[in-house]
Amino acid sequence: MKLGNEIALESGKQWTFDNNVAPYFDSHVQQSVPVYLEGHELICFISDFFVRDNAIIYEVGSSTGALINKIFDRHHMKNNVRFIGIEPVKSMVEQAKKQSKGKHIEYINECIEVVELEPCNLIVSYYCVQFIEMGNREYIFHKFYEKLQPGGALIIFEKEIINDSKINEIVESCYLKFKLKQGFSIDEVLSKKFSLEGVMNTNTENQNIRLLMNAGFTQFETIMKYGEFHGYLCIK
Repeated sequence: MKLGNEIALESGKQWTFDNNVAPYFDSHVQQSVPVYLEGHELICFISDFFVRDNAIIYEVGSSTGALINKIFDRHHMKNNVRFIGIEPVKSMVEQAKKQSKGKHIEYINECIEVVELEPCNLIVSYYCVQFIEMGNREYIFHKFYEKLQPGGALIIFEKEIINDSKINEIVESCYLKFKLKQGFSIDEVLSKKFSLEGVMNTNTENQNIRLLMNAGFTQFETIMKYGEFHGYLCIK
């Protein structure tokens, strides 16, 4: 079944990021997620407040490295800054290394659950946690908080379920219309939706706020929102 942007799955198969997706991922996600590149731009602007000499920056779920590359381009002139992408899919890491050629960006080909983070100044998670097992999320949020230096920040974007069921129904319909307007066929939209079942498990806004608070964050706010797509800035 076709999912758009040259990406296809066998009928009945679940979505995977390791199915020859990497070469087409950037164009596919930019077409699929509203204000995707604007989110990158905002994160880069916000990073100015947290990246200084000797800083350590992580992107969790760095995929093809598009965002960590932009952060690198903005801050690489600072002294002794480390830029680290964490990505479990080998083909994504290989694609990221191609796109980062000549840049001092480190990539760790592991799941965030098993990576030992170093004390750091900025963690970015751009639509990543929604693909992590529900039972592991509290542990991951605690890890983020524990490893951030005081004054450091977590920038996290997630697709969420709207708390009110009627409003959620309206917003979901609007998102389907968005994808059709972007050029996907109705078959591609439905095939992608079905393939994500059991792979992407979205939290409600209340659940994500509870995870942040339980981890220790007390200073956090919405920085971007478009329907189901929600970005937070969280400062330790």
